[in-house]
Amino acid sequence: MIKSQFLFYFTCVFACYNMYGQLESPDYLQYPFIKKEKNNLEIYGHKSWKIFFNKLDNQYSKGNEKVNILHIGGSHIQADIWSNKMRTNFQNALPFNQSGRGFVFPFRLINSNGSPVIKSSHTGRWKGYRNSVYSHNGPFGLMGARAELLDTLSIINIWHENPEIEYDSFSSVTLFYKDSNNFEINILLDSNIEIKSKKGKESITFSFSENVDSLAIQVKKIGVNSGHFSFFGLYLDNDINGITYHSIGVNGASVKSYLRCENLVSELSWVKPDLVIFSIGINDAYEEDFSKDLFYQNYDSLIDKIKSVNPNVAILLTTNNDSYYKVKYPNERALEVQQQMKKLAENKNLAVWDMFDIMGGLNSIKEWEKNQLAKKDLIHLSYDGYNLIGDLLFDALIKSYIKYKKNRG
Repeated sequence: MIKSQFLFYFTCVFACYNMYGQLESPDYLQYPFIKKEKNNLEIYGHKSWKIFFNKLDNQYSKGNEKVNILHIGGSHIQADIWSNKMRTNFQNALPFNQSGRGFVFPFRLINSNGSPVIKSSHTGRWKGYRNSVYSHNGPFGLMGARAELLDTLSIINIWHENPEIEYDSFSSVTLFYKDSNNFEINILLDSNIEIKSKKGKESITFSFSENVDSLAIQVKKIGVNSGHFSFFGLYLDNDINGITYHSIGVNGASVKSYLRCENLVSELSWVKPDLVIFSIGINDAYEEDFSKDLFYQNYDSLIDKIKSVNPNVAILLTTNNDSYYKVKYPNERALEVQQQMKKLAENKNLAVWDMFDIMGGLNSIKEWEKNQLAKKDLIHLSYDGYNLIGDLLFDALIKSYIKYKKNRG
């Protein structure tokens, strides 16, 4: 009986994957410069990946897990196109996998671009700081950005752009902040919804009696004494098992930018990630004093911080996309980044997805730009380009997951 149930489920996974392949799989025929044969994960640390795939498998088969995936990077991730494609693919590969949205920073608060899915507006004046700007002082949290309130009152509105399913709503919100103990935080919702609050160290969690897909956060100074209020971001959650795909990105961020985030570990402890995908390296490779040895050391330190929260976390490094320096000549440092990432993966039992080779290698960004997949700066991708690499990476991850299931069977 157990064997027949397993075979039925295994058949369903393959059927779903085949359906995914027909509907969403990367169009290798349309883009012959993409190296289909190279679109795989190079896994060096099988123990952590077995733990991750087992948890993913339990969720897909039984629906009894809450899987947390973090995707960390620079502007490629802040825009939340690549990461949102991954989020959509993971949650729709099989039904009933939509969990909470996870960590969010409302970048409009600091006059920057943000997610096209989770929108925000605000009243009051704020001043922005980013971990990628070295003249900007901390502290910084996991999300790598900070907003400092300049007025005595502000209302931050957060909403899902097109709420359609239960995943698009949330039953609790946690705010990460630091203040001088003379500010009050309130949630403004329909009067029929009961709100409970629980204060932690530099955080406060509000729980709601029913799910919502929008809310307003009021930050108000109390008393006449001077003070300060710094805001580090939100965590939107619900009580539904499934896959939460957190998008953590800051324009211009390098590996050492995230080493500046002194509250990274404490905020990361909220979710204890099962998989962390690092897409950091493109900005490192553009620094005039780039050192491959220092790049390795910085990544090594950052990975150790992640592992201090979950020693068994699966970690995936994605190599840089091909790019041009000042639109004039190829940035060959992508090859050095690629080499150091593979060395890191081998030494620290990680995995690598070699985006650089898969997209076509050196000078391939020209082909991507010619096909409207990359922008004219020859660094960033277009909307279609980011969606394409989201499908490519998911394709590689699912192939590794199916291989795991085969080996387990």
